Amino acid sequence: MITLDQARLIAQAYVDALRTDDPTDRLVLLDSETIEKVWGWVFFYQSSRWLVTKAVSDALAGNSPIIVSRAAGTLHVTGTAYPLDHYIARFERSTDPL
Repeated sequence: MITLDQARLIAQAYVDALRTDDPTDRLVLLDSETIEKVWGWVFFYQSSRWLVTKAVSDALAGNSPIIVSRAAGTLHVTGTAYPLDHYIARFERSTDPL
């Protein structure tokens, strides 16, 4: 079992490995948007530049939420083709959101 802080580190490591088109921009977790479930957490992320400007041109597109399992600490990327509830329901059934 892992804690929220440990899950956050796992999610942040994942987004740190992603690149933006601008090397002066970085991706950050949106802590206020994090969803906690009995089985783990759903994390959201966005461009740090968008957090400052709120300009559509600075926003990420296609950045799907990340699930981190409480039991195993595994990271699962969801998708953007369906509403988030679809991916959560699939994860709850099979621990595979896709």
